[in-house]
This record gives sequence, structure tokens and C-alpha cells, in this order.
Amino acid sequence: MAFSQLPVQLVQFGLHSAWGYVGGGFLVGVEPAHVGLIPDGLRRWAQSNDTTLSVAYHRGAEKVTEILLTLQRHGVQTVTVYNLSRANLARDRTELEPVYAASNHFFSTLLPAHFDNAKCSFRLHGDRNALPHNYVAAAQDLEHAMHGSEFRINILAAYDAYDELRIALQRARHEGCDISAAFDIDDVDMVVRTTPEPLLSGFLPLQSQYAQLVFLSTPLNDLTEQAIDDLIADHRRFPQLRGR
Repeated sequence: MAFSQLPVQLVQFGLHSAWGYVGGGFLVGVEPAHVGLIPDGLRRWAQSNDTTLSVAYHRGAEKVTEILLTLQRHGVQTVTVYNLSRANLARDRTELEPVYAASNHFFSTLLPAHFDNAKCSFRLHGDRNALPHNYVAAAQDLEHAMHGSEFRINILAAYDAYDELRIALQRARHEGCDISAAFDIDDVDMVVRTTPEPLLSGFLPLQSQYAQLVFLSTPLNDLTEQAIDDLIADHRRFPQLRGR
């Protein structure tokens, strides 16, 4: 099924999309440089498919890997994946443990198996002190191993936008730079959430202020490579002028 046939909600503010002008005024779409992914709805998927959270999250980790590979193939330079907000950490332990287990599998097995360390980089963003030791250790191993610059993978875990803003403000004061230059993560061109609720849930609010927002009713674990291909094609039709 083509993505254009899938239930999807696009939210746009102002004149933005990724278009370039060539001779004669013809518009040519370009790929998003930075895609944000909010892989939501896995608990609902587990319930509707009569399976465990462990199965749902492990399948989700594999699906995120497939999405990363597809976006890399399209020339996307950076993908930021929203793994856990700080607020998510208040969930019951029985709900968090499957997330941590699937994330460790993602860090220690899936990413090393599919991405070239010399071409790709990995970075964990968030409060590492609030996360399990083995989760942080697996992420740090990836940070040390993956040192390329062609494709960047960011993971947000125990992330809170207020924390990010405070850290950026401190850095700007210390380095004497504008606060816009003090953030570790650059502006986002497109954010994809795998549930239909039109919410960012705290995902990079400053960096996403001019992003195209896409809310899917197709669950993460049911998305296909073709659906991602069509998402990128759709993005080319929305000029991203960032208010200009």
C-alpha cells in the first residue's frame, strides 16, 4: 500500500518544506537533512496483537533500525530517535524493563550489525544518571566505536527540554556565544510520530519549531520501507523556508 493511501495527518505552520529553485523557476524537492522519530504506541500494539511488551519493543527496535537504514539510503544526514522522556521514567518498572532490554539489543546488536562505524556516529542525549548502568554503558560503547560523519544517530533518553535549555544557557554564558549555537542537536526538518495524536510530547521543541509534523495511524511495528519512501517523497512537496 502506498503511503499516500495510509491514514496520516500533516501539520504545517507557515511556509515550510524542502524545495529548491532551478532555472526557469521550476521547483525541485530535496530530502530532509534531519528527521525526528517518535516511536510511540508500542504498548497499544502489544495489546491489539495479544503479545508481550518484550516482543513489542524488540520488534520496535528492529523496525527503528529498518527506518534508519531507509532514511540513510535517502541521504538523510541525521536522525534523532525519542526513546524515553524524563516523564516516562515514572512508569511502572514492569513497563520500563522491556524498553531497556530492547534498547540494549538495539545498541549492542542491531546498530553495530547494520551501520559502518567509519561512516556513522551515535550520541546519547539526556540525563544519564537517571538511566540504568547497562543502558548507559551500551550507549557509551557505541559512542566510542562509531566516529563517522556521514550519518548521525541521536537517541533521546531521560530527556527533558527544560534540562536541555538550562545546559545550553550555561554553555552560552561560559563560551560567550549565542544560545542558538549552544545546543548539541541541530534544527529538525521533519518529525514523524507513529501514533495519530498531534503531540510532540516534549520532543526537541526549539529545534522542531519549523519542522513538518507527521502523525501516523499506522503503528511503528507495521510500517513498511515503502511507507518511509513515500514519507520522504511527500516531504519534497512542502517547502521548508523557516519563516523566510
